[in-house]
Amino acid sequence: MLLLAFLFLLSLAVAAPTEPASQRGTKIVVRYVRQEIPLNPAANLWRKIPPARIPLKAQDLDPPYGGGSIKAVTIRAIHNGRELAFLLEWIDPTKDATMDGLDSFRDAAALMFPLDPKNPPEPIMGHRYMGERSALVNIWQFKADWNEERRRSPIEDLNAAGPGTLTTQDRQNVLGKGLHGKGRWTALFLRPLKTDDEDDAQFWPGLETWANVAVWDGSNKDHAGQKSVSEVWHPLTFEPPLSGFSPTKNRISPSSPKLPSMIE
Repeated sequence: MLLLAFLFLLSLAVAAPTEPASQRGTKIVVRYVRQEIPLNPAANLWRKIPPARIPLKAQDLDPPYGGGSIKAVTIRAIHNGRELAFLLEWIDPTKDATMDGLDSFRDAAALMFPLDPKNPPEPIMGHRYMGERSALVNIWQFKADWNEERRRSPIEDLNAAGPGTLTTQDRQNVLGKGLHGKGRWTALFLRPLKTDDEDDAQFWPGLETWANVAVWDGSNKDHAGQKSVSEVWHPLTFEPPLSGFSPTKNRISPSSPKLPSMIE
């Protein structure tokens, strides 16, 4: 009798549906650091931060379809109670950092966050690539040509409410820097945790929200919707701060003026 009961329970466990690992997302922890965050993708600080690996695929949800040449990106994330930074790395043997002519395409990468931390409520809900009308998103896009031109920042701060709605913000407050070498890109994104811009995603220690990522490969003629993407949202958790460290003033105003911008 006991054996039959055991076999019955085992059959239930085996038959119970499980969510595929690819649909659960990869947890990204924003580690707390007790120091100023250098605007340097090669800073030694980053070696101490464990990366989260995000698999990528071709964008096949909305036309124009394409991408897929970039197979994965790693993300490291830190905050010091005042500012936060993300470090993205991906393999790309060629550096495409110009936009000269119709047949020239840049390398780029973007992070995306929901304006409402609880919307989407699950990894596979909502429009995972560009948000939707009921779930606005804040997008930070690194552009290799802007980086090459040494603009004030190579990052454009944008919003979207679904495919075809990408809009640059009036106020740009994300700094960054990119490095290309040994067949890979490393891109740094840095912003105050909180701003006074209602179009920005807001962050704070202890927050649990979501993030997603996309990468464009210029040599693959990626542009617009043709990009390598992650098909699910990824949990983003901010570590609480430790006592004994008070960061200096933000290096960028929470309400900075608009940067010269053109959306391609």
